[in-house]
Amino acid sequence: MRRVMAGAVSIYTMVVLVVLASRIVDTGLTAEDIYFVPALTGTAVGVYLTLKVPENRMGMLMTVMSVALVTLGLTNVLIAWALDQGNDGLTVAVVHLSDLAWVTQFLTALVLLPLWFPTGRPITPRWAWVGRLALIAAAVAELSFFLSGSVCAYESPTSDVCVTVPSPWGIEGFAGFEMLFLLSMAMAFPAVASAFVRWRRSDDVVRHQIKWFFVAAIGLLVAFIVSFADFDQVVNELVFATGLTGVWVAIAVAVLKYRLYDIDRIISRTVAYAVIIAVLAAVYIGLVTAIGSQFESSLAVAASTLTVAALFNPLRRRVQRWVDRHFNRSTYDTGQVMDQFAGSLRDQVDTDEVIEGWVDVVEATMQPSSVGVWVRQ
Repeated sequence: MRRVMAGAVSIYTMVVLVVLASRIVDTGLTAEDIYFVPALTGTAVGVYLTLKVPENRMGMLMTVMSVALVTLGLTNVLIAWALDQGNDGLTVAVVHLSDLAWVTQFLTALVLLPLWFPTGRPITPRWAWVGRLALIAAAVAELSFFLSGSVCAYESPTSDVCVTVPSPWGIEGFAGFEMLFLLSMAMAFPAVASAFVRWRRSDDVVRHQIKWFFVAAIGLLVAFIVSFADFDQVVNELVFATGLTGVWVAIAVAVLKYRLYDIDRIISRTVAYAVIIAVLAAVYIGLVTAIGSQFESSLAVAASTLTVAALFNPLRRRVQRWVDRHFNRSTYDTGQVMDQFAGSLRDQVDTDEVIEGWVDVVEATMQPSSVGVWVRQ
């Protein structure tokens, strides 16, 4: 069954690629086309996880999320085409498909993903009601929208002009049960709460899996905020696409447990360089302002640049040690043990004491179940 689903998703993805390619040939590459990159990447990774780890439903969930993203991008193209055709039934059908993709995208991302991650199931059966209530409310809301008397169709994702199209099968004057959709989205709060409960109850491996997810989620949030900055639209779309792709990568790493413990190094390096950039930027601005008030601006810039360059390495070493001490404690402790052992070697002449010290270092840093030493006589 999983192979059939993977094959169907693969065929669907190829169809989307063909439609996208034909659109690019007709209109040229646009900023909105960048949206398809993380969507198609997520589909590929989701199918791979579904086949690689079939017992974990995260692969299936990731596939559904990505297919919803692909469908949402595809319907944005098809709605404009259906409006040009003047076919009310086709336009309404595509708009409803777009609504279904949008609801699926947010339901899986905001409710099911934090509820199921990383095992593919809720932490306990009692938490399962959160996902069930969200699914039931969203399904009833979407059915009511399908029976609404008219739909609002936009010619493009960036258009503010809404074209009201009457539904051939809708009920005149009926607008749907929007409150049920809000109830479905409200289930995101207990779903996120379950992730924190899982963190408290889990072992070190699961906690590192959750770390990957939360770091990627924070990166996506930052990318989402930056995408609203006053940059070129291509840059904004590229920033958000990069953040979303980071989430797919984090999920894949967490589920496959590949280089899982590298997350501590990533966190420590990210925090360290953020602090370094902030300090050096403050020093640079301060020096430019102070020197620029007394000398020429070019001299102020040159002196400030040389000062910042000279401060970089000493500041990086000190900040990295501070960050490792607070965010990557195992690496910091390992370095401390190794430094102490290296210092003791200067005063050691007895082979047995050196071996004993080396065994202590291995036990403290690697924490093996047993240690053995063979010495050639």
